[in-house]
Amino acid sequence: MEEKIRKALLGWCLGDGFGSQTEGMEPEAVGALGELAEVYSFEEEVPHCGISSYVSDLPILFALSFLELERVDYDHLRSTYRRYIKEEPDFLEPSLEDALSNPMEKGERVFHLGRSVTGSILSALLSGPDSKMIVKKEVALTSANETVQEAADLYSQALAALILREADTVDELFLLLLRSRTLGDEMKSLVQGVRNSEAIINPTTVNSPHIRPTLLSILSALQHAATFKDGMIALAQGGGSSRLHCALYGGLAGMLFDPLPESWIAELHVSSALDAMIKKQTLYRRETLTFEKIIDSLSKKLCEYEE
Repeated sequence: MEEKIRKALLGWCLGDGFGSQTEGMEPEAVGALGELAEVYSFEEEVPHCGISSYVSDLPILFALSFLELERVDYDHLRSTYRRYIKEEPDFLEPSLEDALSNPMEKGERVFHLGRSVTGSILSALLSGPDSKMIVKKEVALTSANETVQEAADLYSQALAALILREADTVDELFLLLLRSRTLGDEMKSLVQGVRNSEAIINPTTVNSPHIRPTLLSILSALQHAATFKDGMIALAQGGGSSRLHCALYGGLAGMLFDPLPESWIAELHVSSALDAMIKKQTLYRRETLTFEKIIDSLSKKLCEYEE
């Protein structure tokens, strides 16, 4: 299980890093820059290539909060996220601070799923009925929207199934989701639509910050990509919220495809905001932090809580 968790976290962070190159761009602008092949393909045009954002940083801080308290404390998480915002990270979802104070009822924005990889891992590790609600309760810190909650449940069930080896292939995963007794009809219909698709749903048509088109895009990338890289590149070419689109894909794809690209891993860089937060809370004060080091440590420690 430790290796599955490691691949989920590493795949997620690879998505954030790879997607950094095209975040906020129109698909036409991405195409004009040339071929996407490495985390630093557009380094001259986008100097921050590979540097983490809230998409990677908040899930890492979520995991550290759990390890510190040995439980999920939602008030502590809210406080942690606010302290992160005060570190003035270079890339931050503009709506996050307001949403932490007043969870959004309207707007099915995908950024609410930006911490879901950690909650999904914990739901796989912990037993009891409350464990299955971790992702939905954590998402509720910023969103009171029912569709966002259902999307969080879909992602949580998918990632937990792969960690627990309840599914080992994309086909098995989608069939498991369709048979779920707790997943809503709308989310099941979305999964069935992806199963019926003939190719990766063109990211240029779903360049959207909203839940449904994002899920269609990332799940179709899982369905049709031949390799981890293929799906990631296809999603990054769509621009828009590419950091989070690629991360959501990477969290799942990291457990479905071998191997993860070593050259991409080497090009991930910890943001100054996350570096400062970790060094204030842990014994890493004099060390140079890398995502590989952080994720290896988190994966090992989280597995100690398997129930």
